[in-house]
Amino acid sequence: MKKVYVGVTQHPCTENAMNSNLLKRWFEANGWSITKKAGEADIVIISTCGFNKSSEDYEIEEIRKKTSEKKPSAELIVVGCLPEINRERLRKEFNGVCISTKDIMKFNEHMNFPKKLEEFDNNFISAEEYDANPRIAFWVKARAAFEKWAKRFSFIKVPQILLTTPSPSWFCVRCATGCTGNCSYCGIRHAQGFINSFPIPEIVRQAEKGLAMGYKEIALTGEDMGGYGVDKKEDLADLLNELIKLRGDFSINLRFIDPYWLIKLFDKLLPAFNSGKILSFCVPAQSGSDRILKSMNRRYTFSQIKNGVNDTIRHTKVKMISTNIIVGFPGETDQDFRDTLRLIKEVDFSLYMTFLYEDRPNTKSILLPNKISQEIKTKRFNIIHKLTVKKHIKSFLRFF
Repeated sequence: MKKVYVGVTQHPCTENAMNSNLLKRWFEANGWSITKKAGEADIVIISTCGFNKSSEDYEIEEIRKKTSEKKPSAELIVVGCLPEINRERLRKEFNGVCISTKDIMKFNEHMNFPKKLEEFDNNFISAEEYDANPRIAFWVKARAAFEKWAKRFSFIKVPQILLTTPSPSWFCVRCATGCTGNCSYCGIRHAQGFINSFPIPEIVRQAEKGLAMGYKEIALTGEDMGGYGVDKKEDLADLLNELIKLRGDFSINLRFIDPYWLIKLFDKLLPAFNSGKILSFCVPAQSGSDRILKSMNRRYTFSQIKNGVNDTIRHTKVKMISTNIIVGFPGETDQDFRDTLRLIKEVDFSLYMTFLYEDRPNTKSILLPNKISQEIKTKRFNIIHKLTVKKHIKSFLRFF
């Protein structure tokens, strides 16, 4: 029996995790076995992300390692967003087959299997897709443990702080590709393009299928869920209002709502937020400095983030909102950094993921002056990390 190795990325978005899971199930259905040892595989697949340079460096090193480990007869295939974000660097290391995230169905042409990829539902993730990143894996395993205990003891619930953490208990529904923003630091837009929203009836049909299969949590995925429907003269509220009509005891997890869309659509989103079905989502604030937000080409101010998030948590049935923070953006002064610390002190976020700023190819921020030294970035990161860890611990203690 032939074997395939599917390596996971260090920074797996839900879509990347879904695709890795899909490929494993597809190969198995076509008579292949999955191996965790690249050296014994006949096909070695490396899943990549170009979200930041750290992730990119990890993927490049994985390509080097697996190239040396694999059998001479084995083929190595690179998938994910890196081929679109930094093709130049990738080609210096690897000249084989590359299949981007948006072109995942091209595997049909390459493998020519009797069972085609489109025959398989792409709605599932497992904990294995997050193993390459210890930080994310910690949260995934913590949530999985609580879910396991909750099945045995009815009084145990998943702590609110873990509600946006990926889980195999999710039935994932991809709602759109691409993004409505034009952030100066982000390379993902180059890989995914402008938003392409899928039809509401199709999303509702998939959600109904997941509920019929016994799933209790529907995760709506997309790089820019807040901007859903812009290309079809619809919006996220239109989609959610249809989904909350579905019968059954279930919840909806929104992977990302940009603060701009939370603020712009707030009144329209209130019926869904007050339905009790929307428990959590991530609002990536990135910075608390209005000056840095403008330089990032983010379309909101600190006060708008604060009001939008706090009003959601304090006056609707949404239980938890997480966020992402970027430290050390070009030109970030000590005062800008202190402004970012306000996110932790004044905004009702529950879970934080913090990243050091890193240049991405073909982005506007790569040309900005006044780059922050690695020493200062690391110092600021450590300050935020300590504050957020304390807040995370307090959240856990409140649960018990």
